[in-house]
Amino acid sequence: MKKLLVLTLIPISLVLANEKIPQEQEKDMTFKQVMQLVNSAAIKILQGFLFNNDEMIKQGATEINAHPLPKGGVLRYIIPEKKEEFAKMMPSFEKAVHGSAEDIIKYIEAGDKTKAYESYTFMIQGCMKCHSLFRDYLEGKKD
Repeated sequence: MKKLLVLTLIPISLVLANEKIPQEQEKDMTFKQVMQLVNSAAIKILQGFLFNNDEMIKQGATEINAHPLPKGGVLRYIIPEKKEEFAKMMPSFEKAVHGSAEDIIKYIEAGDKTKAYESYTFMIQGCMKCHSLFRDYLEGKKD
């Protein structure tokens, strides 16, 4: 019985330990690194749809909602002449991305994959709108 308890607690402990990693990384991650995390989470959601795996979908959406902020905040990475424009647009991008991630979870839990997938595509459209407007305005961008 003790072996069963230990074998059960070890994986749970590893999962809980891994959940702390994004918060620990928050103080040291660049904007690019945070976007790579968001990208991985978005791909995980898509894979969840393709594999018909609701838990994978919810995990990816949860990761998007819990992603850390880049060191110094987002505006630190935007060239000065575009900071005001970026700041004005951020609420709409936040709603499209984080709001859609919340909707994905809600719809999956309600058993409505069609609406969850619609929320996913809206989320990705929000990502692409942000990228198309501001990718060229990142400080330190390599040509």
